[in-house]
Amino acid sequence: MKRIALLALTALALLTAACGGGGGPGYCSDVDELEQSVKDLGDVDVIAGGTKAVTDALQKVESNARVAVDAARDDFPDETGALSDSIADVKSSVRQLTDDPTGQEAARAATDVSAVVTAADDFVEATRSECD
Repeated sequence: MKRIALLALTALALLTAACGGGGGPGYCSDVDELEQSVKDLGDVDVIAGGTKAVTDALQKVESNARVAVDAARDDFPDETGALSDSIADVKSSVRQLTDDPTGQEAARAATDVSAVVTAADDFVEATRSECD
């Protein structure tokens, strides 16, 4: 599980700044909230909080992603589709984690968390032109 946190933190370092405020589309604030929840996922202390802490953080990411995806789907169909798919994958791999996950289970979950971060980053970058 520590690998998941380390991989998430490393991947989050690549996540760029969110859309700014101002007169952009309504989904800009949704994208900001999504980005923050992805950053919060990287702050999860897996050792102290266990899989529940990861699951709780992922649920927040999923909730914020759903709102942002629904709001921006028409303008960014490729990015919102990739984000939705990556969240479905990570939910599946985290659901399969046991209290004492094998290295293979942890590696799959870490890979899927990284994919969520990448998809969120791509989405944030794509919305930047509309939100800046």
